[in-house]
Amino acid sequence: MSIAPQSYLGSALVALASLLVLLTLLAGLRAQRKGLASNRALLAATLALLICCVSFEALTAGWGSRAVSMALLQCGLLLLAMALGWALFRQVSDLPRIPDAARSAATDPEAYHLEILVQERNAELSERLRDLGEARRTAETANQGLQRALNQLEQAASTDRLTGAWNRRRFEEAVLPEIALARRRHDPLSLLMFDLDHFKRVNDTFGHGAGDVVLAGTAQAVRQHLRLSDALIRWGGEEFLVMAPATRLEGALGLAEKLRAAMAAIDFPTVGQVTMSLGVSEYALGEGLDEWIERTDQALYRAKAEGRNRVVSAPAPERPGSESSPEQSLLEMIWEDTYASGHALIDAQHRRLFQLASTLMSVVTENRPLAEVSLRLETLLAHTAQHFHDEEALLREARYPNLKAHAEAHASLLNQAGKLQAEVQAGQLDFGRLVTFLALDLVKGHILTEDRTYFSQLLALPGRDGTPTAEAE
Repeated sequence: MSIAPQSYLGSALVALASLLVLLTLLAGLRAQRKGLASNRALLAATLALLICCVSFEALTAGWGSRAVSMALLQCGLLLLAMALGWALFRQVSDLPRIPDAARSAATDPEAYHLEILVQERNAELSERLRDLGEARRTAETANQGLQRALNQLEQAASTDRLTGAWNRRRFEEAVLPEIALARRRHDPLSLLMFDLDHFKRVNDTFGHGAGDVVLAGTAQAVRQHLRLSDALIRWGGEEFLVMAPATRLEGALGLAEKLRAAMAAIDFPTVGQVTMSLGVSEYALGEGLDEWIERTDQALYRAKAEGRNRVVSAPAPERPGSESSPEQSLLEMIWEDTYASGHALIDAQHRRLFQLASTLMSVVTENRPLAEVSLRLETLLAHTAQHFHDEEALLREARYPNLKAHAEAHASLLNQAGKLQAEVQAGQLDFGRLVTFLALDLVKGHILTEDRTYFSQLLALPGRDGTPTAEAE
């Protein structure tokens, strides 16, 4: 049997078309892998070739209608032409154009070399700036964590763990500025001292665990009757203080009676009722802290001697209260609302620095041990350094034009403080230099003078009007 030459020719054309389909498909896939814009056009050409192959095979084999096969073949050829034309156009568009730098390189090789060098340096600089920015953000995050840890440690160091009340150290930090304020403005300031009656009997009979429950319950009951401005202090054992600013003796006696009645109404598990005795006094001008506490303690002693579960007021000191001396007024550093910048973080830190500086000044003038002076100076140093760091970060964010000079002033103040701390640790306290640093350099010279120059720069920053950006205290 013989085979017509047309059959050989048709089979050869179909085989050739099939090979073209495969090659076009590979070219399209490669273009897609390299991201060339011609990849879709090549895939469309593959589809067109496939249609042509099927149509031609149908014509050769006599499948179906000849007219339909011819129409499909013509459509396939038309689609193939369009796809190949589009692929060619996109391929030409993808050809790299000669850059201006390359053209200039042919005429001025040195300029081309310099331009390439500048581009490399710019890329290197951008990379370093990104690294520095990331390092700064990391450092700020770490610093915020350290500040939170510092606040937690300071809170733990100034708070009684069992009752949550202040300890003596925290009380002295707070009461000395209040005394200075009372001397300056003649504002009333009262103190309550109370003791749990027969508390030793509670511990001996029911154990120290039951005693701890009573102490914690006492603190909780007392707090329910205190204002936000009042402070509860565990003075020692079962003895507590309540500091009540802006409160005269009559108001303090009323508060004491409320506390006594509230305590008497509590029925502690296992222990039952535990009463308290209270001594109350109002600060007298010219009175020292130790004298005031002793006078209050004597009132408490009389309350116990007269039968316990009662309130006794301390009589005023025998000598009349004296006005504070001019020298004493100069050493008092009291925060005023007019000093505020309007930024919550800055104002909170400034108030804290005023309080720490005033407390340190009082400790020095009362001839306290150098170890205590050193501890309070170190605390002031830590808060000052943190404030300077936060302040510079805010000024950097606000694009403060004098930031460099301000930061240099910070460094100078910290250097002075470091030298003073070294002298105190060596047992060589120079009272004059310390007073000059606290009152003139840090407070009046920097906080009340230099810092006020940037207040207007903080208007648009977060943390204004009571929204802190970080832990302030």
